[in-house]
Amino acid sequence: MNIPADLLPFWLMVPALVVFLGLFAWQVWGSGWQLLLVNRLEWVYVLAIGLLTGLWWLKAEAVAGLQLHFLGLSAMVLVFGWRLSMVGGALALGLLTAAGVYDWWALGVNGLITVALPVLLADRLHALVYFWFPKHYFVYVIVAAHFTSMIVIVATMLTGALLLWLLGVYPWSRISYDYLVFIPVAMLPEGFINGAIMTMLTAFKPEWVRSFDDRDYIEGK
Repeated sequence: MNIPADLLPFWLMVPALVVFLGLFAWQVWGSGWQLLLVNRLEWVYVLAIGLLTGLWWLKAEAVAGLQLHFLGLSAMVLVFGWRLSMVGGALALGLLTAAGVYDWWALGVNGLITVALPVLLADRLHALVYFWFPKHYFVYVIVAAHFTSMIVIVATMLTGALLLWLLGVYPWSRISYDYLVFIPVAMLPEGFINGAIMTMLTAFKPEWVRSFDDRDYIEGK
């Protein structure tokens, strides 16, 4: 979601920016950086941020503020955990903002919708899948990676659409016909991308994936 600053009121942008920067600082302080160093995953983390940046750069936009782009954050949460994913997503968003793709004043609103919401929702959905579903490799890949990422992108798109509607930027009819109608188009590739990433990582580099344990998903199955 990339909402330009000229579509947002000042009274919303300022507190959103304060909240997002505060959330970012909190996660920088509390993230498990030592885990990256011990497991020698620093370069994997940097590469993931670069991939997020490129993925978010590629977008389709019907009207200003109503934008389609894949997220990829569900896979990042599964690999690094929600704290490091929050920091990585914020850094990717910051790079795009510095490049002029996003507006600085809208950084808070875009960050809360594009980074904080997907990361926190993905983390909670993955926790529910872990506790309520059978511990099986295909459950992990298909449900925890594929289907949860589809729910995450739908929630992100709906949140941005509702915000613009509540602010009176566009009528709901235009939002529905020009944006929400493309939800299925976004859901399926988002699920495929996250599912494919997690399939490859758990098959070839399971030691990179923080949420994956052979004892839970493979041994004895």
